[in-house]
Amino acid sequence: MKKRLIGTTVLIVVVALLVSGAISVFTVHQREMSTARQSLHELLILMDAQSEITDPEGVTDQFRQAAPEKRLTIIDTDGTVVADTESDPAAMENHADRSEVQEAMATGWGEAVRPSDTVGETLFYVAKRFADGMVGRASMPISSIDSLVWSSVWNFVVAAVVGLLLALVLASRMAKSVLRPLNAVSQTLQAVLDGESSNTLEQYSGDDEVRPILRYIDKLVERLGRQIEEIRAERDKVGLILDCMDEGLILLDEEGNILASNRSARALFGVPEGEEGGSILLLTRSRRIREAIRQVQQTHQAQVLDLEDDAFDGSLRMFLSPVTGRQYEGKAVGVSILLSDVTALKRAEGIRSEFTANVSHELKTPLTSIKGFTDMLSSGMVQNKEDQQRFLTMIGVEVDRLIELINDILKLSELESVAIDQCEESADVLTAAQETAQLLQPSAQAAGVTLTVTGEASQAAISMSRLKELVLNLMENGIKYNEPGGKVDVTVTPGERDITLTVADTGIGIPEEDQQRVFERFYRVDKGRSRKSGGTGLGLAIVKHVVQLYGGTIALHSEVGKGSTFTVTLPRAKAEG
Repeated sequence: MKKRLIGTTVLIVVVALLVSGAISVFTVHQREMSTARQSLHELLILMDAQSEITDPEGVTDQFRQAAPEKRLTIIDTDGTVVADTESDPAAMENHADRSEVQEAMATGWGEAVRPSDTVGETLFYVAKRFADGMVGRASMPISSIDSLVWSSVWNFVVAAVVGLLLALVLASRMAKSVLRPLNAVSQTLQAVLDGESSNTLEQYSGDDEVRPILRYIDKLVERLGRQIEEIRAERDKVGLILDCMDEGLILLDEEGNILASNRSARALFGVPEGEEGGSILLLTRSRRIREAIRQVQQTHQAQVLDLEDDAFDGSLRMFLSPVTGRQYEGKAVGVSILLSDVTALKRAEGIRSEFTANVSHELKTPLTSIKGFTDMLSSGMVQNKEDQQRFLTMIGVEVDRLIELINDILKLSELESVAIDQCEESADVLTAAQETAQLLQPSAQAAGVTLTVTGEASQAAISMSRLKELVLNLMENGIKYNEPGGKVDVTVTPGERDITLTVADTGIGIPEEDQQRVFERFYRVDKGRSRKSGGTGLGLAIVKHVVQLYGGTIALHSEVGKGSTFTVTLPRAKAEG
């Protein structure tokens, strides 16, 4: 707009200069012609006043002296040239047909502008009828008049160029002045769009005609800024809520293209941050998803879909809902998809089902044996005193096994329901290991296993009963799953913040594929050997829960045929910390 204003102003100035220049040139030309006419008139009047009878030679001589740059021709009444200041009269043709001569003879004066046949240039002729009837014709070259006009034109051109440059400067300043309010409005609007505050319009001190308009625009800008801030705050709030959701959210248009997705959805499908859009098929090629989307669009009813897809590792539950009459960034929304990663839930359900089955099986086995023995005794089928005593002993063994199983389940339930923020109790790990080793020494001798405890006395932030329970399960497993002549070595190593308890055996070892599951309830690597040795399958699960309860860690390293090593770290007690 600034260029347009400057261009328009300069164009107006140029046109004005051209018009005024043309008028000025025309005026100068007419003025010079008038001056020349007056000069020639005066010369002819002077020549006619010399005598009543014209003396051609005398008049021409006198004319040469008075106006050497001009020409005088004396023409007789019949048109014959009798005298001329520049040419031989005898060589000149009759001038009776000359318009200025004819006009002078008729009216007394005549004039004309035309090329001269004698001198070969355009002349300005003025003719006068003298007192004796002859005609005196004075002339001068028109080029002399034109030279005077052109000198004026060049002066005008110089003045016009100076005026044009001055007009350009003034037009530029005028354009800036005119556009200053618009620039102020533009800066204010840009500041609002950039989320910045601006008082440009308040500070503007323009013309009184513009200031009311700017104040009105300022109010509109202020209102617009507040609305933009509210919209931005609402957008950020919605974006924060969506990105903080653990569930994924995807919006599809009516053609199945992705309009928007939140952080969880992109993470579930492995989409890099900042990439969005495209078709749902880019995320997954699942036919079930495509069919579910199509069914939602056709029936306008929500669908729930559980599936496992190669696009992610685990199980996914999708809630597909139809959307009508809503738009996102100008595009109609067709379907919304809420995604939930139910991998952990599925795994928990599987573990729960397996736990229920294991508990049922473990409880059913001793109860079945007890029921069988009691039926045999109550029916009178066993009459021998020794057999009766043996059956009663076996019933007692199964009851003890059942009680041990129930006690272990109760221990696990207790450990899961207890939360300890800061343990105020402490126990010596080396003492707990030594006392447990003495307790298990008969079992170790019976199995042909050497049991040793080494290390330094150190206090851990754990109760003595729980510590002994932990050590007992680890050492007992080392004895049960060992070979005759094997060893179980227990080592206690204090550190700056933690105490490390290591239980290493030279037993049968644990296959690599089973090492991640040995801490699950009722999981047994060798089920036949476990039941034969009398274990409940809950020992390592109890160990894991005790360690986690007191803020420790447990690690397993094992090789089949070479033995296993359990490494437990427990935080040191405050007194020793």
